[in-house]
Amino acid sequence: PYPYGPRRWYKQSNRGLYGTLSIRAGNTVSSKNEIKTRTKWRPNIQYKNLYSQALARHVKIRVATRVLRTIDKVGGLDEYLLGDKPARIKELGPAGWALRWKLMRTEAVKKRFEEERVRLGL
Repeated sequence: PYPYGPRRWYKQSNRGLYGTLSIRAGNTVSSKNEIKTRTKWRPNIQYKNLYSQALARHVKIRVATRVLRTIDKVGGLDEYLLGDKPARIKELGPAGWALRWKLMRTEAVKKRFEEERVRLGL
């Protein structure tokens, strides 16, 4: 199970890679009379087919554009999901955690971690 539990306030983010994004709220202020109107800004969510080398297939997932930039930066979907920083694990959410678990069970990832253990002398 995901150690942080499902997200309580923005439930849509439980079904994709949203990072830490949620709906933001504020006011739209008119220029003439300064009348305030409440408004919402939703995260930019896209459906993407991202390739996973460990699974050897494309994975269709909802992903925020900010998270897409992070995936490109770290070197792909597998590297993003297998990152070991506590902040990264917390931002995965339940859907990302389930995808990470599928990756961890593949032979390619098991072999990678075994080589890392040997290299570290564990």
